[in-house]
Amino acid sequence: MSRFQFTFEQLRTFVAVAETEHVSKAAASLFLTQGAVTQQLRHFEHALGLQLMERAGRGVRLTDAGKALATACKAALRAVETVEDTARSMKALESGSLDLGASPTCASYYLPSRLSAFSARYPAVKLTLTVEPSAAIAAQVLAGALDCAVIEAEPPPELVAVVLARDELVLVAHVDHPLSRLGHVTPAHLEKYRFLGRGPGWAGEQNVRKIVGRAYDHSEILDLGHPEYVRAAAIAGLGYAVLSVLAVEADLAGGVLKRLPGPSTFREISAIRRRSEGGPTLEEFWRHLTGDRRQAS
Repeated sequence: MSRFQFTFEQLRTFVAVAETEHVSKAAASLFLTQGAVTQQLRHFEHALGLQLMERAGRGVRLTDAGKALATACKAALRAVETVEDTARSMKALESGSLDLGASPTCASYYLPSRLSAFSARYPAVKLTLTVEPSAAIAAQVLAGALDCAVIEAEPPPELVAVVLARDELVLVAHVDHPLSRLGHVTPAHLEKYRFLGRGPGWAGEQNVRKIVGRAYDHSEILDLGHPEYVRAAAIAGLGYAVLSVLAVEADLAGGVLKRLPGPSTFREISAIRRRSEGGPTLEEFWRHLTGDRRQAS
């Protein structure tokens, strides 16, 4: 079945003339000449194979065919206008949604302030956040299940990555732990005590060996998963830990935990996304999240 070949402009012109029953008035409302309106009507009638208008004095009136089509044409025109209105709203971020991801450390210390500022500016945008280990979050971004994310692991090369910050990892223990009494801590000292870790599936553990050295293989290890569980166990005196300095700064200041006099290391906190361009909501959030920082290719 062949389709009628007419344009949106012809449809809009017909609706304007049908509402005014006057070519010159319709032309004025459309900012067109009368000749252009007349030509659009002729093309529309030709495309449909129907006479839609007939002269009536100085104006025009709808034929029976024109009357029958006028309502449907107005509805079609409104449907197109709805699409345009929706697109404009999305461009202005008056609607939309974002599926975001973050590792626990990033969800706790690097993302909340950025989300708060974005939400205050665009309150109609719906935000959802998935918190899992960095590797799992990166895999979901790569698969398209998440729009973008903030992680502390090395980003997959297939993704665009922008470094947001450098996070320092430090050795800590309860202030009354035997390690806290030492003037200098070595792997030989550490391996005598329990290490409170997150487990091999967590990105932070990749940096632990840089700090604890051989003690990682010789210490008794209690894997606790989430960094807050590790922090709580350290506060309880169950062993020593390697944690983000942001996670323990209040405990260090309050004298509950002590930063052990040993090495520390830094890791990059990165925003990640797919290389393809996203919708206006994602693009605006990405600009907000990364600022003018250079993207890693």
